[in-house]
Amino acid sequence: MSIKNLSDNLRLLCSYKKSISNVCRDLKINRQQFNKYLSGKTAPSSNNLRKICDYFGVEEHEIMLPNQDFNDLISARPTIEYSPSNNTSIFEEIEAIILHSNIDLPKYEGAYYIYYHSTSFPKKILKGYGVLYENNGKHFLKWIERLSLVDSDDQTGFLYKIKGVVIGLGNRIFISGYEQVLKNELAHLILFPTYKNKVVQLSGLMLGVSGSDSREPVCQRVFFSYIGKAVNHKEAMKSCGIYDEDSEDLDPQVRSKVKNGIVTDDTVFRGLPL
Repeated sequence: MSIKNLSDNLRLLCSYKKSISNVCRDLKINRQQFNKYLSGKTAPSSNNLRKICDYFGVEEHEIMLPNQDFNDLISARPTIEYSPSNNTSIFEEIEAIILHSNIDLPKYEGAYYIYYHSTSFPKKILKGYGVLYENNGKHFLKWIERLSLVDSDDQTGFLYKIKGVVIGLGNRIFISGYEQVLKNELAHLILFPTYKNKVVQLSGLMLGVSGSDSREPVCQRVFFSYIGKAVNHKEAMKSCGIYDEDSEDLDPQVRSKVKNGIVTDDTVFRGLPL
């Protein structure tokens, strides 16, 4: 049995339903247990697999097909088309989208250094620290930013703590999060996934608000550098803070990937693939 094929296809089937909670209630399967099926941590018993297949109207051998083959198969079956009713909340629809991820998000789990130009310190680059992780079948990113100059004696600058949900959709990684301390700001990121076996770097765009009093909306390039999974968070945070653009402690590649500029004759601000 291919657990990955099963979990991918089960998430796809659930995306046609009103909510995961409703599916669990209909099937009389514990939500925590069902989340393990969705995340690929475990496979359902023969009895539960038969119950799931009967519920969605598919055969047991069909749900084990590669995801693209299964997608093609059920696309021709109108009986499972998802049509949101007026009573379906936007949160339930988003939950269905999250579980319909077409990107292998477990591949990206681990710690990252996150770089972009600071909106509070002009002409300087901020280095933050974040961890992408899975919880109950969904993926999240938590990251911390220290707003203090790394070459300053004062290392007590204000800490920004952001938590966001991670969605793989349409061959892009979407992250939407909120600032956890003041709870007065949302941040939205879109990253290019990597098609290499090993995750090393990610790049894309981030939309948020400036750190100035005017708090105008800003869009800037952002760069993720993968550290690993077994990371000492306290030690990793020591190098975080605000750097001069020409700091020798910054990899030249970082400067090039977060440089905000529009190519001649271009009319929009674009992310730069690696």
